[in-house]
Amino acid sequence: MNKIYYKVSKLENFEVAARKIFNLLVEAQNQFENESRVLKVDIDNHLNELGQFDDDMLRLQQEFGELFLLPFFTEINFPLLIKKNPKKQINDIPEKFTLNNLKRETSLSELEIKNYYNTEFVLEKDVYLYLKKVSNVLKEYIKIDNYKINIDREDYDEFGLLIQWQSYMKDLINELYNSFINGNLISNVAMTRSLIECYVYISIIKKEKNPLLLQDWFFSNLIKGSKRYNEGNKELLNNTLAQFFEGYDILQSRLKKGNSNNWLSTVIPKKNITFRDACEYLNEDYIYEDFQEASSFVHGQDIKSKITPFFSYSSIYSKLYTMMIYIIKSLYLFDLSSELKEEIDDLEFELILLGKKYL
Repeated sequence: MNKIYYKVSKLENFEVAARKIFNLLVEAQNQFENESRVLKVDIDNHLNELGQFDDDMLRLQQEFGELFLLPFFTEINFPLLIKKNPKKQINDIPEKFTLNNLKRETSLSELEIKNYYNTEFVLEKDVYLYLKKVSNVLKEYIKIDNYKINIDREDYDEFGLLIQWQSYMKDLINELYNSFINGNLISNVAMTRSLIECYVYISIIKKEKNPLLLQDWFFSNLIKGSKRYNEGNKELLNNTLAQFFEGYDILQSRLKKGNSNNWLSTVIPKKNITFRDACEYLNEDYIYEDFQEASSFVHGQDIKSKITPFFSYSSIYSKLYTMMIYIIKSLYLFDLSSELKEEIDDLEFELILLGKKYL
């Protein structure tokens, strides 16, 4: 095996360092044709005022290292990134290196505005390994056939409404996880807020197991959503529902009262039911507090989220923790294999261990 070592000096920028490492790759291929290669890179200084790698060196490790170099090696080792090539090493190396080599296969990457400062936490070795495990679990979860697994379990859900909701949550969890990986932390918090809402409402429905409650949720959302339609479409919707659902006029009159949570009035006897009421109904500590914390990042004026919102690893870890706790809670809402449950349990345990280091 051919081991290639390079140390980036404090005077070298991204382009200089990348070009020199690429030249070493070409030289190794010429001298030791098609032999397995391992790359080890050290970096001298290149730290900002917070003691973290500057943008050039984050780009060298993440964009150049993982996205471009990895296919040409069996393994790459950077200070913030250690990764093995899951595929066969490529030995057909480009004759020349240009920055264009770093572009992904899709031109959509040209539209991205990367936030390397927020992704540095992800590149910490223990965080990276944890997120890799999360990725593997979510990839298995995405493959689950919602209908096949859950259709016989929810006998109160005649039309499979919860199965459709689960499909939405799969997409939400997938985008939520990716937003954290890419450093889109404000988007991440906003989507975490949405996931908390989904978790609370579905938990109440599954706790009650009442087909009439599920029916109220469905029709209430249709009725209140119709306020956004023009008069013609609103009339068409109401006529269609009245045609297919006996007693729709009475139901419509009842569900028009109160706010958007009025569909919960049969289990929470209040005129105007708040999301806090829904959280407290589940008797799970901290749900509403977590929701409020996430909401402060969604709305425009909370001072805590506007002044250095992600100023330290501990503040970023807290977002990771909240995201993961509600991903785990949401995964357990639906039927899972015993193997997948065990992996999810391990994720929760390891998440707490990470907190001992970063909080």
